[in-house]
Amino acid sequence: MKYAKIAGLSVSLMVGTSAWAQVADVIYTNGKVVTVNAKNDIAQAVAVSGGKVLAVGRAADIGKLAGASTKIVDLGGKTMVPGFYDNHIHLGEALIPWKYNSMIGELPEWLVGVYTKPALLEALKAQAAKTPKGEWIVGEVSREEWPNSNLPTRQDFDRVAPDHKVVIARGPHTLIVNTNALSAAGVTKDTKPKGGEIVRDANGDPTGKVTESARRVIWGVMPKEKLRGVLPPQEKMAQWTKLLQQLVSLGITSANVAGLRPDDFPMLEAVYNKDGEALPRLTTQFRVSPGTDSFNDMEEAVKVTLAEIEAFDPRAVYKHPKLKMGAIKMSIDGGLSAPVFWSTRGYENHPEFKGVQRIPDSNLYRVSKRAMELGWQVGIHTMGDGAAEMTVNELGRILEVMPKGDYRNYLHHVAVKPPEATIDKMVKYNIGLASQPGFLLSLGSYADEALEPAREETQNPAGSLVRKGVRVSFGSDAGPYGPIAGIYAAVTRKSWNGTVKGLKEEGVSVADALRMHTMESAYFTFDEKNVGSIEVGKAADFAVLSADLLTVDPERIQDIAVERTVIAGKEVYNRAQQVAAR
Repeated sequence: MKYAKIAGLSVSLMVGTSAWAQVADVIYTNGKVVTVNAKNDIAQAVAVSGGKVLAVGRAADIGKLAGASTKIVDLGGKTMVPGFYDNHIHLGEALIPWKYNSMIGELPEWLVGVYTKPALLEALKAQAAKTPKGEWIVGEVSREEWPNSNLPTRQDFDRVAPDHKVVIARGPHTLIVNTNALSAAGVTKDTKPKGGEIVRDANGDPTGKVTESARRVIWGVMPKEKLRGVLPPQEKMAQWTKLLQQLVSLGITSANVAGLRPDDFPMLEAVYNKDGEALPRLTTQFRVSPGTDSFNDMEEAVKVTLAEIEAFDPRAVYKHPKLKMGAIKMSIDGGLSAPVFWSTRGYENHPEFKGVQRIPDSNLYRVSKRAMELGWQVGIHTMGDGAAEMTVNELGRILEVMPKGDYRNYLHHVAVKPPEATIDKMVKYNIGLASQPGFLLSLGSYADEALEPAREETQNPAGSLVRKGVRVSFGSDAGPYGPIAGIYAAVTRKSWNGTVKGLKEEGVSVADALRMHTMESAYFTFDEKNVGSIEVGKAADFAVLSADLLTVDPERIQDIAVERTVIAGKEVYNRAQQVAAR
């Protein structure tokens, strides 16, 4: 589809047929209200009643809906946009501020502020000194601050922690381990796990870097309490609550959680029963792994996964009105940050390597087909162009034999632009792209490492796909969290080192980027009639910004702060109040 450009001010009154018989609970006035409706109308004021938009239009007209009990909020000329909808979040550790008015994952206390190899080795040495010999030392560093060129080797770890087993995660796709950890896992020159890589040097010896499904070899010998994300339920729920509150401070009022397991659903319900009024609306994907992430036997992988899906009733999961089930989630290839994404060509710095495939073609076909027969939508992790090509081919085969319907299947990520034939099939079968443009800022170094210059330019494609007719939504995948950072990257195409990547071909306008971070994300989860724009009858979910997103110099987008976040007509974040309380 082609997205409309916002040309100027339009303040015609938009009200429900019975609006004049009602009194507004709240009126937001004296602002620039960017509605993101079909005409991209701009208004001055919004009236809210019962958590929904009652009227939108000129301040003078909307003011007539005020009664004795109506709360009037003067926006002081500030810009109001629909609450942002992040198409890809994960529930986990709380967040810390990063650049571009964004946030990244919190780190263990002993690794906070550690951004160089000497500093990491010094911190590890200190941690080893207070840890009994023979025990595991586990930690994590951020993928945003630790490019592959800066990573230590197992020998580096051996020198400062010779009597311990060391496992340091670098983001969600990579482990860095020492010799003792490799030995405990029984890793030799001949160990070659499927769906991941134990990276080796020129002599065939492990360097200490372990990626994707190969991490199972290490995880399998670690104490359970040392595994990432293994926490007592109350502690895990407290983490989730804090993270979701932080997302609200970024203007996020809705989000798609890209993969939970059945044990997670009751805990999330409990979080919302306790604190849900101040938290964003969530759609949660049901993660299944019919491949090397969880199985050695690929036929068993299909059998177990199909049984799980067939026994699962998505309608019985949640009762809280802010929670709903979404698509089935599967991951075809690896991550950009390892990098082990599945490429159609050899990596520039590793010509014989094309990444990893975590789920075989036939497994994806059989599981997706059965899921769709049962009424599921599918949303598939495809970082590389090889993964996107295979996934679209298999989904196309399924859709050719399925009854016609509004399936809205989609691909997550697509950091490497797929072949034109694949893009054409995405249009034909209405397969969307849930993109994360912020990857340019945080993970661009990994793309530069693996891709030749021509493909570097078109990484994280958006503009060319939209012009072809692919529906594209925006989100973060924690890389980094923050719609402002994502919009800045999508519009400027600025990468991690300040270089501009394919602006003419893949850049989008600010208006389009805003739509992709609101209405398009809502479309992907069948929520476009309830959220995503400021229109009569929709949820009163808004974000108020410190500057006019539509007219500010694109280079200054990154400086825009969220001043207020409103969900269902209730202000759940106020920056001025937060600052005053510090």
